[in-house]
Amino acid sequence: MSRLTLKAEPIEIDPDRAVAIGIIVNELVMNAVKYAYPDHAGPIHVDLHVEDDDILLSISDDGVGLNGKSDPRSTGIGGSASVSAMGSKLEASVERDPDHAGTRIVVKFRRTKTPPVKSTAIAAGK
Repeated sequence: MSRLTLKAEPIEIDPDRAVAIGIIVNELVMNAVKYAYPDHAGPIHVDLHVEDDDILLSISDDGVGLNGKSDPRSTGIGGSASVSAMGSKLEASVERDPDHAGTRIVVKFRRTKTPPVKSTAIAAGK
């Protein structure tokens, strides 16, 4: 069985974006479970943090990588249609880190700003 580690900062986000993030994490973790370690189980890491005005989500493993022996049914860890669709919904970039020994997919998207609070005060005389 693979070991999953999670490092996440508390981030407030609207429900639609949270669902898209959940789908991406599910798809990428399941791909890592299925294909990263063909002969044994290994660690899978999920990291979510804020960097300036962006949110970075990464899912990584130390397995065979995308060039290694994999199941022919695999579409590749970042090639899933649902990852692409949810990345579009988030207006995110979805990229593979070529320097990572196994496979690391990084999803980067803008952090939504909290809209300004509307004033309920009524200006006198208007």
